[in-house]
Amino acid sequence: MEVEVAEGNRIRLAYLIPPLFYLAVFVAPYIILLAQYGIVISLDSYTAWVFAFTVVQALLSAVLALGGAFLILPAYLKAPWLKPVLLIPFFAPAISTVDALIRIHGDVMFSIWGIIIAHGVYYAPYAALIIESNVRSIPADIIDAMELYVKRRWAKLRILTAELKPSILYSFYAVFVFSFLSFTTPLLLGGRYPTLELLVYIYATSFASTNAVSALVAITLLTSLAMAVPFFRLPQPPSAEQAPRPVKIGFFPLAVAALASAYYIAVGIYIFQPLSAPRAIGDVLQPLVNSVLVAFTSATLSIVVTLSFLAADAAGNKMSILTYVATLSLSKTLFALGFFHLAQPLYGTLLILTLAHALVISPLAYSLVKPAWEKIRQDVKEACVLYLGPYKCISRIVTEALGRRWCRHGYSPSPRRFQRQLSP
Repeated sequence: MEVEVAEGNRIRLAYLIPPLFYLAVFVAPYIILLAQYGIVISLDSYTAWVFAFTVVQALLSAVLALGGAFLILPAYLKAPWLKPVLLIPFFAPAISTVDALIRIHGDVMFSIWGIIIAHGVYYAPYAALIIESNVRSIPADIIDAMELYVKRRWAKLRILTAELKPSILYSFYAVFVFSFLSFTTPLLLGGRYPTLELLVYIYATSFASTNAVSALVAITLLTSLAMAVPFFRLPQPPSAEQAPRPVKIGFFPLAVAALASAYYIAVGIYIFQPLSAPRAIGDVLQPLVNSVLVAFTSATLSIVVTLSFLAADAAGNKMSILTYVATLSLSKTLFALGFFHLAQPLYGTLLILTLAHALVISPLAYSLVKPAWEKIRQDVKEACVLYLGPYKCISRIVTEALGRRWCRHGYSPSPRRFQRQLSP
């Protein structure tokens, strides 16, 4: 029995290592930065104002993004092919999206509302993805009872709100964190209204090692760590199977979704408009090739990291979710500054660029893949992990999702056949 227990502990440790190693690598730049600047806790009036502005704009950005998510949600439900179109501003380079918004909205983007508008446009399609997953998981009996016995629209809205509460809270929290840690958007909009992240960058590149930088680094790190705490109190979105009949959507919500979709299509057109009259292609060809190479290698490494996190989840290890929360909430500006000092001898090489991008992107990829894993029936997951092991189980599910065949074992993409092969 002792041998079996020891063997089981070794197996669990094997699935603990990838997220633990990832967390250690991610935290290393912060430790280096604190070692260089030291820890000083002080807050001058200007830093206090910037901190307050960062909190307020993050709250308003989350509200705007959540409102936008509900506007385009009917489009996600009725026309899934629109998803990649509406997600263009989210996945496009920040400079392209900001430039498109400036050309659409004009000088208002350089006001105090510009950052909020930009964040709302960025994150509404992402929040809509999370809420849509929750909508599609509402049990059919609740939908039937609501449509048969509930006549008032406000009563139906209250029922839907109660069912969607987990995804609403999670979306609001995620967008708040992303907006609070915003650096690129306020910088691209001129830096007239800096967030805490941008102020760290300005101080660190202007004053070298001073008490102001040390205090700002410590405050930013403590704040970003504090933002990780609410995540563990949030209710997780349900993992019920998709309802056989979705919620009915009226004409008015569809009309509003059509208008919102048209706006996002316009933003996408403005994003790609510079390609209609390209200039100096020869000068940007090599940087473009480098960017594609970095993107490909970073995406590949992020997929590997994400699958290792899912394997740890399948093995019953909580380290993946802890790593996800920590890496999601920690300041990315401090990470970049510390990473620069850590990797300075190799700075700018493909290896370092791939590692830096993968460390930042992997938590987002995990947040998008995790709900799909949770939606798989519990008995199927247990049988898959029991008979194949966590790593083989995850790789098999991914292969099935991609519609490929495993010639060695004769596995078919058919879910029924997949379940029969797992049966003892």
